[in-house]
Amino acid sequence: MRNKASISIVYLMFGLFFSQNVIAKALRSPTQTGNEIIIAKGNIPTPEKYRKITTAYMTYAVKNIGNTILQLNSLKQNLKDSHVIKAQKAYIQAHQYYETVRLIIRLFGHTDRIINSRSSDFLDGVTDYRFKGFHLVEYLLFDQHNIKATLSAVDELLMNVNDIKRRLETEQVDIVKLIQSSSDFIEMILETKLAGKENIYSNSDLTDIAANVEGSKYIFDGIMLFVPHSTSMPIMKNYIKIIGIIESYKLNTNEYKPYNDLSLKDKAALFSVLTQQAYLLATLRATLNLDVYYKYEYLK
Repeated sequence: MRNKASISIVYLMFGLFFSQNVIAKALRSPTQTGNEIIIAKGNIPTPEKYRKITTAYMTYAVKNIGNTILQLNSLKQNLKDSHVIKAQKAYIQAHQYYETVRLIIRLFGHTDRIINSRSSDFLDGVTDYRFKGFHLVEYLLFDQHNIKATLSAVDELLMNVNDIKRRLETEQVDIVKLIQSSSDFIEMILETKLAGKENIYSNSDLTDIAANVEGSKYIFDGIMLFVPHSTSMPIMKNYIKIIGIIESYKLNTNEYKPYNDLSLKDKAALFSVLTQQAYLLATLRATLNLDVYYKYEYLK
């Protein structure tokens, strides 16, 4: 008992010593004025000059998720009418619209993992009970050709995507996360799609690469006026190179050749320019002097 009491006294003395000699000064926490309540968050509020950009982006996200829903409903109707090829095209376009704004969906907890996990994410693969969403639909439609099971999987997917749309209609995204997403879109291509690992049953990763590039560029286009010309020019040149390669595989609006048609030469060229682009986009937060967390200065 004496030992425990002695230890407690020592801890208490250390606590009193440091509390008297260290003062924390918040540098960037919001100032509370008037009677308004400020809710403590980990994010720094978006500066006023970027508000139009973040608002416009959420409108863009809602539109793309709305188009995802339209294509999933088209998929259902075509399957009911026994138009399997049309249903397959509808799946590819539905996933394309989703991939255009996927990084924002990732901000909503586990939502993306629930509706967009690949079979390779699970030890039991396609038999795992957690394997559902887009890629379950893809597997059943393109590999198993099981119309009844596909319709059931689409119904569950539609329920989740409709929920996402309702959330997007009321949510806002802060500028820091939005800018980070422009780089993350490119990273996502490098991690999975450039190797053809996303849509392995529909062979449609070229379509998703185009969607991720579009999503990244849309964000950059919104903030470009705030970026110095010396920084924005290399980024724009890279987008032109990337889009030029992808466009050579375009069949018509929102439709691209199968991923297997991508040549090794173009794959290597894409890898090079995408790697450079991901790095350049990742520097934008520092260029715009946007912090991710509140900073505290400790003074003795």
